[in-house]
Amino acid sequence: MSGPSPPAAIDTPEARLRCYLEGLALFAELPAATLDELAVRGEAIALAGGTTLFEQDENADAFYLLRWGRLAAWRRNREGDTRRLGQIGPGEYVGEVGLILDQRRSATVFALRDSELVRWSRDSFEQLLAHHPKAMLGLTREALKRYAATVERPAEVRCFAVLPGTPGVDAVAFAQRLARALHWLGRVELVQADAARHRGAGWFSRMEQEADGLIYVGDSDPQWRERCVRQSDAVLLLADTDDKPANALPAPASRSQHTPLHLVLQRRYPPQPGETRPWLEAFADCASHHHMRDDADMARLARLLGGRATALMLSGGGARGFAHIGVLRALREHGVEVDYVGGCSAGAVVGAGIAAGWDEAQLVEALRIAFVDDNPLSDRTLPLVAMSSGRKVSQLLRRMFGERDIGDLHLPFFCVSSDLTEGALHVHERGKLWIALRASSAIPGMVPPVFHDRRVLVDGGVIDNLPVSEMRQRMNGRIIAVDVGGNYRIDTELEATSLPSWWRQILLQWRHRTYPGIGRILWRAGMVNSAATVAHQRRQSSLLLAPQLDGIDLLGWQQFERAIELGYQYAQQRLERGDHLQDRPAATPGL
Repeated sequence: MSGPSPPAAIDTPEARLRCYLEGLALFAELPAATLDELAVRGEAIALAGGTTLFEQDENADAFYLLRWGRLAAWRRNREGDTRRLGQIGPGEYVGEVGLILDQRRSATVFALRDSELVRWSRDSFEQLLAHHPKAMLGLTREALKRYAATVERPAEVRCFAVLPGTPGVDAVAFAQRLARALHWLGRVELVQADAARHRGAGWFSRMEQEADGLIYVGDSDPQWRERCVRQSDAVLLLADTDDKPANALPAPASRSQHTPLHLVLQRRYPPQPGETRPWLEAFADCASHHHMRDDADMARLARLLGGRATALMLSGGGARGFAHIGVLRALREHGVEVDYVGGCSAGAVVGAGIAAGWDEAQLVEALRIAFVDDNPLSDRTLPLVAMSSGRKVSQLLRRMFGERDIGDLHLPFFCVSSDLTEGALHVHERGKLWIALRASSAIPGMVPPVFHDRRVLVDGGVIDNLPVSEMRQRMNGRIIAVDVGGNYRIDTELEATSLPSWWRQILLQWRHRTYPGIGRILWRAGMVNSAATVAHQRRQSSLLLAPQLDGIDLLGWQQFERAIELGYQYAQQRLERGDHLQDRPAATPGL
């Protein structure tokens, strides 16, 4: 007669947690009694995606183990700016540093996904460390490893939500195309409502661990749309421009402030001037938008989402800015795809043409007509505000770009001006393009400011002639900065503290060109203050190109061809060495 059967294992939350702890390196060597006690003392917590676990500077009263989902940590500095520190995945710990050091929370931690955690209070934590110092050592090692990981690599972005933005749009077909465009991630799978609507956090977490990338496809169900958002690193609202902005579906309400929201405008034809503006107003929560017509646009979107995009930041520099065209030619010959463009002053004008989709011939023709065939600064006026009236500059910019908005441009674009009202850099990424370019290139004393929206706006080079950091805040990828103004100098052999009579000045200028002209003095004076800023911005770029433009004057419009050729030859030499393949790491990638 056989003996009694062994008792069946008791299936309780505590028993399941104990089993889970046994599989983690930190707890593997602890005695069975200690594991039992930890399992009993652990408090299960469910955290919806986008919800904060704890805030920076709060009292450190517990530490946590993440079982399912994903967390992110952000730190705020004294100026109020925030920086992403890293992510916490299943089986990792968070909150232990504050307890180890007996300090307040050093960062804010929130849930990127719907998450399940185990919480242990300070008392439980201290008892564990008192009886098992090896556990203390393990926690310290984990904290140091996580810190090192955040310093060396940017945040991981591989889960996306695609939500219909207008009724009837085919989100599934778009998600399938996006999955193919994200091929470098590896196996990218679609997650649809029928298979996942009623699943728990553990199922979603396992899906994320097993796949290289996930695309959650939303539908008209509000609850499923919100769930898709909570599981994603970025959210795409898909709108068909054959529809009307008035029919736009509501944006998700539960999205974390750290989860970017993109508007994707599917269209058959390029937008007419001003056509994009109603869509941006209908989707006001979207930080960025993308025009989607073909596979090239899809590839660009994938690079922007996945942190593989290339941005071009073009400095100001008057006629020296023509060198940007030569640099662009070299980049295109070496197969560099530009996904985002930013500019200041002359760089803003060239950059706007690039963002509009112009080829080199169109750029050359437009700039030659505007700056070479007719001097844009020749409309002299009574110098109460400026030496020129600004009318010719305004007219040429309006002829070049028409009435289109910045949002109508094919590529994402912004330019900068200097706000004399607030004493700060002003970024233009909405509104009339020609007005933004006019403000960005309003050289103080030479061209009158732009008076707009109760602000006085002048050339962006007064504050920052190469605003790489502004680009870094808008995209995660490499930034090629082209600085054509940084090495400009005004030299003289004169020894004088006053000027001779007016007729002698004219004679000397005509014979020897001894005195630097007022235009050059005003322009150079306007750029000097930003020199230290530009030096810092140069270091923030992934690749810096600074063409040697000796002999090209700020007002040398007739040196058009030579400036282009010098820019091309310099960039060719750099790119032939493979410099574009050996980018410097960015200092602090933005999301």
